[in-house]
Amino acid sequence: MNVLRFELKKAFQSPVVSILIMLFLFFNFWLIYKHAGIREELKVTNQLVERFGYKIDSEMSAKLQDYYQSKLQKMNKLTNEKFGKTYERAGDFFAEYEHRNKELSEEELHVITETAIVESYYELIQKIDQTYRHLDLSQNAKMDIKGYGLSGKTAEVTREYYIKLKNRLDELIEAGEHKNLFFIGYVYHMHSFLFKDLMRQMIFEVMILVVLITGHVTTYEFQNQTCLTVYASKRGRKLMLDKLVANLFASLCICAVILGATLLVYFLVFDYSGLWGIPISSFFNSEFSFPYISWWKLPFGIYLSCVLVVFIICQLFFTVITYSIAVWIKNNYLVYAVFAILFGFCVLIPGIIPKNLTAIFWTRYTPFSLILNPHLWFIGWNVFTPKKYEWTTTVIWTCLLAIATVVTFLKFNKEQID
Repeated sequence: MNVLRFELKKAFQSPVVSILIMLFLFFNFWLIYKHAGIREELKVTNQLVERFGYKIDSEMSAKLQDYYQSKLQKMNKLTNEKFGKTYERAGDFFAEYEHRNKELSEEELHVITETAIVESYYELIQKIDQTYRHLDLSQNAKMDIKGYGLSGKTAEVTREYYIKLKNRLDELIEAGEHKNLFFIGYVYHMHSFLFKDLMRQMIFEVMILVVLITGHVTTYEFQNQTCLTVYASKRGRKLMLDKLVANLFASLCICAVILGATLLVYFLVFDYSGLWGIPISSFFNSEFSFPYISWWKLPFGIYLSCVLVVFIICQLFFTVITYSIAVWIKNNYLVYAVFAILFGFCVLIPGIIPKNLTAIFWTRYTPFSLILNPHLWFIGWNVFTPKKYEWTTTVIWTCLLAIATVVTFLKFNKEQID
C-alpha cells in the first residue's frame, strides 16, 4: 500500500499537472460561460414539461395550443399598448421590431420571448409526423456511397447499414420516442454543445494529463538514474505492476476532477431537471434535417451515463497504451512522441485505405477514432457509426491491451536493466 501511495505521489507532485488541471477547468468554464446567455430561454422548456408533461399526444397538443393562444393574447396586449400593433405570430414581432427591443423593459421582452418559444414548440409539434414520414434512408445510403466514394463490398455494407437503421427508425416511431419535448435542437444545439464541443474538449484534456502522468511515473527511475537500486530491492521488478495500478487510479482521479467539476457547473447553469427521462431520439433534439436516432431507447440520463462510461474506458486505454510504450522506451519525452505518432497513425489510416475494401470500416475500431465524435456515440448517423461500435471497440481493445500488458511485463522481467 505504501508503494502505491508513493507512486501516486509521483503522479501528482509535478506542478505542471496542477497548472494544466486549473487551466483546462478554466477553458471548460469559459466555454460554458460563453453559452450561458440562453439559459433563461431554456427554462421555458422545463416549464412546459412541468405544466404538460413531455409526452406529445393529441391531448397535450390541444392544451399547448390553448396555452399558446393565451400567451399570444397577453403579448398582443403589450405590443398594442407599446406600438399600437398586434401580431398573428410572436415571431413576426422579432422580424419587424428587432431594432426596437431597447424600447421594452427586460420583463416585457421576456413576455414576448417566452411567447415566441412556446410558439416554436407548438408549430414544430405540427410538423413531427410529416418530417418523419418524409425520411428516406435509402437516399442517405446513396449520399454516403457517393460522398465517401465507396464501391463494391463497402457500398453493399452501407446499404445494409441503412436497412438496419430504417428498422430501428420504424421501431422508434411506433414507440413514440420521437414525440417528446426537449430543448429545440436547431435553435440551441445543446446536444452538440455538451457532447461534441464540451465533452470532446474534456476527452483531449484528460488524455493529455493521462499521457503526461503515466509517462512520468513509469519512467521515473530510469529518468532519475535510480533504476539499478530500486529494481534490485525486495519489491524488485514487481514495482512495475504497482506503477500500472497507480497509473490507472491516477487516471480515474483525473477523470473525476475534470468531468465532475465541469459537469457540475454545466448542470448548475443549464437546467435539465425535467428532462432526464426524455429519449435522446426526441424530434426536438434534432439539429439538422436528419434527426438523431439512437440504436436503443436511451433517456437523456442513461445516455449521458453511457457516454461517461465510454469516456472513462477510453482514458484507461490511453493509460495502458502509454504505460506499455514507456516500459519499452524508458524515456518520457520519447513516450509522448510515440503516443502522438500512434494517435495520428490510427486516425489517418482509415482515410488512405482503398474505398472498396471493408478494412475502411474495421480500422476505425480504435479508441483514437472513437473519441473524435462523442456526440454520435450510440447513435446511427452514417455508415461509420454502426450499432455496438462503442462496445465492440471496448471489447477488442480490452483484449489487445491485456495481451500487450502481459507481454510487456514478461519482457521487462527478463531484460537487463542498465
